[in-house]
Amino acid sequence: MIDSKEKIINYFKSGIKEPKNFKIGIEHEKFLFNNSDNKRIDYPKIKEMFTALLEFGWNPVFEKENIIALNKGGKNITLEPGNQIELSGDKLNHMHEACAESQDYLFELKQVTKKLDIKIHRTGSLTKGLQGKEPIDYKEFIAQGVFAFTDDGLSLVDDNLAELIFKTIKNEDGAVFQHCEKNCHTSPGDIAPPNDGELLTPIHSSEETEILQRDLHLVAKYGTRYHAQHLSTKESVNLIRDAKLNNLPVTAEVTPHHILINNKNIDTSNGKYKMYPPIRTSSDQVALIEGLKDGTIDVISTDHAPHTIESKQANFKEAARGVVGLESAFPMLYSSEMFELNELVMYLDINPRKILSELGYNLNNSNSFEWKSCNKKFYTNSNPKNSLFEGMETLLETSGVYV
Repeated sequence: MIDSKEKIINYFKSGIKEPKNFKIGIEHEKFLFNNSDNKRIDYPKIKEMFTALLEFGWNPVFEKENIIALNKGGKNITLEPGNQIELSGDKLNHMHEACAESQDYLFELKQVTKKLDIKIHRTGSLTKGLQGKEPIDYKEFIAQGVFAFTDDGLSLVDDNLAELIFKTIKNEDGAVFQHCEKNCHTSPGDIAPPNDGELLTPIHSSEETEILQRDLHLVAKYGTRYHAQHLSTKESVNLIRDAKLNNLPVTAEVTPHHILINNKNIDTSNGKYKMYPPIRTSSDQVALIEGLKDGTIDVISTDHAPHTIESKQANFKEAARGVVGLESAFPMLYSSEMFELNELVMYLDINPRKILSELGYNLNNSNSFEWKSCNKKFYTNSNPKNSLFEGMETLLETSGVYV
């Protein structure tokens, strides 16, 4: 029985791993396109690809007669909504093992897709091994059709290295896509104030804005093409707005969960609410919506992040960061009645395609799903179901049929 504050603290401490038991894992998310017409591949082509990967030692996972996933050791390749494929890597000891695993996966995928005439649009890392210590050879990547560079869920933090990288990428005509998190490599936080309490590490607005402000200074200095990923604070909206007023080459995005949910009643006993950037206040939420409406923010992007059931059902301190969002983005945004349909088409399709096309990615007309009106509760098909919108009312549903 827990009958004191000390017992509660000790209970949560008991779930904290010692550094010697830390592991590292990677996720790769890929959309695949036919080389012949640049259209998204359909399931029959996914099935061919999964079958071809069996020669590299992958084992099939079936749903009736259809292959829906592959596994090999502690690794899995899964089919996600929208015919996205994702590699969930093994639990590894250090970044060097993760990099080797990643290279093996990309080699296998490249061999298979070459045979099947499939195109993969890729981004490159900003730094070697995502460690934020050394630049990569951007010129070599750009020559291979990779124009955007990001350390994904990590920031380029070191100021001197950032200056070198922004200058180099500008000279090579690439773009920086930045996840703004100052302490990501040292002491990442848990949740935005005022929900942190005594046991959780707060993630203040400055965690995001200090990186963003420095980056915009470098953009002004070198003219580097820059995209700010998944913004969450009203201060960030103002920084991007000022940058655009000064005609800097910047764009920005926000996630559906940051514009549809605020932190007023977040349940800190539920790991599904843990993410970076964190869900923030209603004033931040309003500023993000206004940023979309006035053109400061260009894109709504899901930041889709599936995790295992165990990693999301852990106590909040230990829970993995991130939620799924591919299936829920359009129906939940439409059902919110905050936006006109033409606005959502702009944020979810036209603007993202414009940004990537201008960088050099060869995109063609987009596919779409067949949608119909409904009045029911939304439940994701992703497994595990770490969506913030489970059980919420939706006014749209799809049969999953491409039109």
